[in-house]
Amino acid sequence: MTLRTAQKPKLELRLALLEQRLADLVAHHESVPGRVTRLEGEFEHMASQLTALNEGQRELTATVADIGGKVARLLAILTVLGITAQTVAPTLLRMIFP
Repeated sequence: MTLRTAQKPKLELRLALLEQRLADLVAHHESVPGRVTRLEGEFEHMASQLTALNEGQRELTATVADIGGKVARLLAILTVLGITAQTVAPTLLRMIFP
């Protein structure tokens, strides 16, 4: 066996390995845009969900603020009526029951 015949299988082996690695690289490269596109789609979907959630949060905040304003007015009215009842009731009772 000469040196050339011993190097030929080695060279063919290296060439086959190089072709396999190149094929793997091409396959990997072709799969990347699909994964990126899928991730972009998921991101856009999540962004739309967050927008909807933000709108719902704004509506809820407005509703709670409205309810809070109504409760504050009701407490103010009840406080005024309670103070009025405490000042007027004794006078009325003295007039009714001397």
